[in-house]
Amino acid sequence: MSQLNYLIVEQQQNPPENLPEILKELSQSFHLDIYQCRQRLTGRGLSLLTKGNRETLARISDFLQNTGYVHWLVEPSKSGFVPLKIRNLQISSNQIIFGCQKKEVIFPKGTTILAIFAETTGELADKSITQLLSSNAYRGRDNIRHLEENKVHKIILRGEPVLDLYRLDEKMEVEDAVRIFPGKFDPKGLGDRATLSSKKNLEQVLKLAEEYAGEFHLQTDFGLVNLPGCTLNREEPDNPETKRKNLLNLARYGWLMADLIKSGSISPPQQEKENDLSGAVTAAILMQNPALAAEGHLNEFLPIAKEISAEIDTASDNKEKFVEDVPDTADPGLPPPPPAKSGLGWSNPRFWFGSAGAVVIVVFSFLLEANDSDLLNKGAYHAFASGAIPFIIAMLLFWYAFYFLRMKRQIENTPTSKVRSIAMGMVEVKGEAIRKFALLSPMSQTPCVFYRLTKYRRNKNDQWKVSSISSSDNVPFMLEDATGRVEIDPAGCRVSAGSKQEGRPGQVGLMRLNGNCDDKWVEEIVVDGTLLYVLGYASVKKAEGATLAEQKSEALRELKKNPQDLQQFDRDGDGEISADEWDTARAAVEEKVLRKSLQNKRQRKKQEERIVIGKKKGHPLIITETHSEDGLTARYLYYSIPLFLSAAGATGGAIYLLLNYLK
Repeated sequence: MSQLNYLIVEQQQNPPENLPEILKELSQSFHLDIYQCRQRLTGRGLSLLTKGNRETLARISDFLQNTGYVHWLVEPSKSGFVPLKIRNLQISSNQIIFGCQKKEVIFPKGTTILAIFAETTGELADKSITQLLSSNAYRGRDNIRHLEENKVHKIILRGEPVLDLYRLDEKMEVEDAVRIFPGKFDPKGLGDRATLSSKKNLEQVLKLAEEYAGEFHLQTDFGLVNLPGCTLNREEPDNPETKRKNLLNLARYGWLMADLIKSGSISPPQQEKENDLSGAVTAAILMQNPALAAEGHLNEFLPIAKEISAEIDTASDNKEKFVEDVPDTADPGLPPPPPAKSGLGWSNPRFWFGSAGAVVIVVFSFLLEANDSDLLNKGAYHAFASGAIPFIIAMLLFWYAFYFLRMKRQIENTPTSKVRSIAMGMVEVKGEAIRKFALLSPMSQTPCVFYRLTKYRRNKNDQWKVSSISSSDNVPFMLEDATGRVEIDPAGCRVSAGSKQEGRPGQVGLMRLNGNCDDKWVEEIVVDGTLLYVLGYASVKKAEGATLAEQKSEALRELKKNPQDLQQFDRDGDGEISADEWDTARAAVEEKVLRKSLQNKRQRKKQEERIVIGKKKGHPLIITETHSEDGLTARYLYYSIPLFLSAAGATGGAIYLLLNYLK
């Protein structure tokens, strides 16, 4: 029976653009679960991708080697022993002696040391989850930031830290190991390094091990990584049995890390940069002067090409170092949502059902209460008795019935398109909703692409009445499928949200508050990452920024502010710009602006930067969380049938009243 092997990958915080193709290949060729693979390839630290016999894993390893993922193909060894707890230590110029209960463990200077710095309370895992949720809320899932190494170090020290030190031999196999708890050893052996803090003393031992090691490996991911037998038990953390099991799992983690060091990582193939650059430099110069190769001077020229490539390497290294020095605050993540549009136009139905509608009702009620309301009463009587009012109601019911029937036909007749291949006009797409802005629902603080908040107030009859409605229909978002992304503009559409929360004023997050209250709110949200169905009108986005005329005017103003640049158009040298010279300057500026504009237009933009799906006059826009078109079309059919029946009944009643009125 062949030994079980592990294929462990180093996760990438920013996954490559071809991750969907990688996942598809892992699923089709190697029968791995796509969802699990995505979880195990993205993130921070190490993760077990899969396990099995070495022949099968070797084929997956060959594929991963060409995808940019660093990984290990390792045969795990059994934990030979648990690290010994130290009681004291002694430092000399050439070694560190750890005094344990049964023996002394010596770490000579220059040896290979594997350090496992961990904490066993789960605080590091909690902080990591909090960081991920916060990063997802304000930066988006494509720009998630994990805990930085210095923060991980501080969190471990704040909890219940443990330091395991493994001494590895020349074959990178474990020879000895010690375990250090803060406050459980005599710090006098640290000499001047000793402090009054037990956790600071533990940190000093870690620094001491790094100084004495010839080759030093530090791991701080225990409790965060997905590795077999290396999990952190969180149930009953104060139970001694739970603590014992966690320390055993920590030892298994240390032995597995030693196996990874022994086996060595498998990295993507890289050619020597010197050869690539020197060859490129040689080719570039020979293109300018082909006679060099013909005259036989190529061998004399190669050392010069290598010197040039070395200068390029140095400049590239300096540039990379400069980029690393840029502070993290330079990337703010997702932008804030745009402000809501204020005011309601005459064409907006909410205008008539809002303030203007209220004024009409008040005026009509006032007229009914007036002394000369006999005329209005007679008019209302004849309008109803003649069947006019029932006929108007029937027409409205017919209109809505045909509207829902037309929507049903529109959905059935519009084929579903992939995002990459959508055409301009009415389109139907399905995909995953992704935030374009850092939008959070106002009450539950949930990352979402859309929310609708309805506030209610209890009236004198103990009935809930709507007091206000607000939504994020002014905030666009992205829809993504396996082929690409496209922008969705929900303005003018009543989005069908699948998640609904209800609460009272003063409620924090989703925590329920008891007690009677005269106010409440209902929040409907489309959570970030939800699968959506969208039927709308695809069009080219309007150009943003200044127009060409505005750019020309701005360029001319800048030219007037710089006399030195303006002097180049002074042909006669009299120090003044004549009308003809100004015409020449203006023509030159306009040509420069036009060239720059054409150059920008030639640059290929991403699809989500060029195309938007939204509502156009005379065309519907549907955004819903349904996963089946049949369910959506059936819903519209169920709406239209009772409307048709009601409209037919109202029409029959209107005809009956009209006949009686004519008699």
